[in-house]
Amino acid sequence: MLSSFPELMLHSIDGVFAIGAGQTVLFWNHACESITGIPAADAVGSCCHEVLKGHDQNGRSLCKSDCPVGSLAKGGLPPSLLPMRITHQDGQKIQLCVGTMLMPSPTQNEWAVVHVMRRSRDTKTTDFFACGIDQHPEPPQAQPEPERHNAALLTKRERDVLRLLAEGGRADAISGQLHISATTVRNHIQRLMAKLNVHSRHEAVAFAHRHSLA
Repeated sequence: MLSSFPELMLHSIDGVFAIGAGQTVLFWNHACESITGIPAADAVGSCCHEVLKGHDQNGRSLCKSDCPVGSLAKGGLPPSLLPMRITHQDGQKIQLCVGTMLMPSPTQNEWAVVHVMRRSRDTKTTDFFACGIDQHPEPPQAQPEPERHNAALLTKRERDVLRLLAEGGRADAISGQLHISATTVRNHIQRLMAKLNVHSRHEAVAFAHRHSLA
């Protein structure tokens, strides 16, 4: 039985890779190797933009040393799905959809930026920015933990922040109510989102209402 999150992600049917504060690849699963043709031994330890070399439909580079997504290791809100084209090691052009989420990092005040990528099902240029993801993807190999268990992972402070967030509070207002800085509030929000396995504040609020946490 798989015993840890990294081990689960290692065997995910989607490509999963993680980068740290220096935009260095920390993790590169088997699906990433299959999608890109790049072995983990070559990817891990290298700069993300030097490995993936993604670009948009017009050939403009998306992966670069000053990538704003890479800077999310210091905190912030992840973007929505990002369409991207890469070149496989065998020369084949591949269209991808890349999602982003933040996971707690062992380093204080930092996050691991985790990307999930999947081949797009539709290669038409007109549908490029819709990502063209299959509406009926294969089921994942591992089942997610029950939502109620996710809620049990929250600290008292994270529950307080979630409750105030569900009441419509913004970071600056919540900081005043809890007598903590707005930066600390945003860090709490990022951590509770990671624990609840949600990708936006709206999803976190919906979770709170669904489980009477607000």
